[in-house]
Amino acid sequence: MKILHALAQRPGKTGSGVFLQQLFKIGFEKGFSQAVLAGVPISEQNPEIENLDLNNFYPVLFESDELNFPVVGMSDVMPYSSTKYSDLDENMFKSYEKAFKRVIKKVIEEFKPDVVICNHIWLLCTFIKDLYPDLKVLALCHGTDLRQYERATRLTPIVKEKVSNCEYLFALNKAQNDEIVNLYNIDKDRVITSGSGYNPEMFFPIKREKNKKVKIAYVGKICNYKGVPNLLNAIDKTKNHEELELNLIGHGNVEESEDIIKSIEDRKTKVNYLGAIPQDELALFLKTCDIFILPSFFEGLPLVVIEALASGARVICTDLPGLDDFLGEELKSLSAIKYIKMPRLKNVDRPYPEDIEEFENELCKNIEELGNEIINDSKYDMDAVLKCLENKTWNGLFNRLEKYF
Repeated sequence: MKILHALAQRPGKTGSGVFLQQLFKIGFEKGFSQAVLAGVPISEQNPEIENLDLNNFYPVLFESDELNFPVVGMSDVMPYSSTKYSDLDENMFKSYEKAFKRVIKKVIEEFKPDVVICNHIWLLCTFIKDLYPDLKVLALCHGTDLRQYERATRLTPIVKEKVSNCEYLFALNKAQNDEIVNLYNIDKDRVITSGSGYNPEMFFPIKREKNKKVKIAYVGKICNYKGVPNLLNAIDKTKNHEELELNLIGHGNVEESEDIIKSIEDRKTKVNYLGAIPQDELALFLKTCDIFILPSFFEGLPLVVIEALASGARVICTDLPGLDDFLGEELKSLSAIKYIKMPRLKNVDRPYPEDIEEFENELCKNIEELGNEIINDSKYDMDAVLKCLENKTWNGLFNRLEKYF
């Protein structure tokens, strides 16, 4: 059995890139022959995928003579130089399609895969089916592809017309499954809720000394739609802010990032901006944290929430669609995770201004309460938490996908 992993952007740099890396790792451990097709800058062609034979790496090169613009990103805010799908004009799109189809032909003719695991329900899976209608393609939704459906409206008809040619589409959660069925008018039997995964060899709890201050982490892009300004406002409103320490981890490369990072200087709470750090360093850092907070207004199924729980941190998170359903009731009863009601959204990821104060107050209340529980050494059953996460590993996800190879 030969598997081709396909991704239209850089591996390892975003959630979908981590998906590719980890599914490749499990595939390697299971003895599958594998290749990778991905979009990368011509100046940074290392795919950073462990155990990948570079003879089986098929890059589509951006910032090159063929594609003279940066990698096109599924999110409008990427952790590296990128182009928005909504900014592709007709000539750029034609070049994009031509470049990808040339490399698709090369990898299919040389590697001869039996199945393609294509990240994102978007253009790339339709290009593959255009050229090879009989090749089995499993398309994985990551949430950002559904957002592009609304934002890159010139490209949406292409995807909508052709995506049903894929054999199976995979959703991160039930809410996403329902949305895919409705958007693409696909038979329910061909849309599978597969969930997400984490690496238990990397993310696990350790015995450690109690932190001098309650150590809180946020991991993600430093931008408005991730709720970072609201988190900063909320934590400053807490009565116990002097006993808290907030650590922001992630890229700050969008227009508002500079203002957000600069605002840290004027906070009552101790706030550290650590920038982006490698996955192995993140794993070590999360093991030292008491609380993880994700106040985001839009996500697919955030891997980092599972990773934080597995590392021993307790989680405060917006009630993102499908997350509660995926993680289950028991984690709530164990006080492992607390959900904050999402404010009403004007569009995919922008809340109504009049709802912000209530959102920040609710966030403040939960930070304060959970902070006090940690200060007072409230009992926490970590073994029971890990039991709840047993079927949410990358190995479990690969096994769920393998049924459809």
